[in-house]
Amino acid sequence: MLIFGFGRSVLADTPEPVTILAVNYPPFEMDEPVDGLHGFDHETVVEAFHRVGIEARIIYVPWTRAVSDTRNGLSPALLSCARNAERERDFLFSAPISQDTYGLYYRKDFKPPEIRKLEDVIGQSVASVSGYASLAKLIEIGANPVEVQSETMGFKMLALGRFDFLYSGKQSTDFQIMQLGMTDQFGFVVTENWDYHLCFSRRHPLSETLLPLFDKGLAELRADGTYKTIHDRYR
Repeated sequence: MLIFGFGRSVLADTPEPVTILAVNYPPFEMDEPVDGLHGFDHETVVEAFHRVGIEARIIYVPWTRAVSDTRNGLSPALLSCARNAERERDFLFSAPISQDTYGLYYRKDFKPPEIRKLEDVIGQSVASVSGYASLAKLIEIGANPVEVQSETMGFKMLALGRFDFLYSGKQSTDFQIMQLGMTDQFGFVVTENWDYHLCFSRRHPLSETLLPLFDKGLAELRADGTYKTIHDRYR
């Protein structure tokens, strides 16, 4: 069997791991494990590759660097990555590895206008994280968003009234809000649900080989219940 490493294939007795870039995005992936847990997407990706005889190593870097390095073929894959038209030019997408509910956070002392869909935030003061697909989505619909550097910075600025809405994924943002003891300060309006993928660089020479192998391993995890077992540890 061949083990596919960073930029080349080697025999199984001298393996090099596949390097995957990620940003700290709990509970999907965490650069510092919490009670031994690395995040359910982190665990899923490592185990899916293991099923097809490939060692995967998750490296944590700032998000803008993770996207840039993977786009330019310096790393074969990026975790966890939402699909949009801009990214389709640079990435190949695995089968979905997880899902998240997206929507708009607001201060509980702020009475928001009626919002039933994301476009209803156009003309309002709204922010999202720089480099994230959520920011690109706001720009796409013409919302003129404020860019923040992280979810943590975003909801701290939201609490101070720097803007009225923060557009973000609920699972990760709720996890971080809980850690800071700010759970009771915000309301949330659901606008849509997103899939996350392992995104493979179109410029990396191994992407077209690794993608179907990863999808095969992921399908095995789902079929035998391992995927559910991983996620149950985070509930």
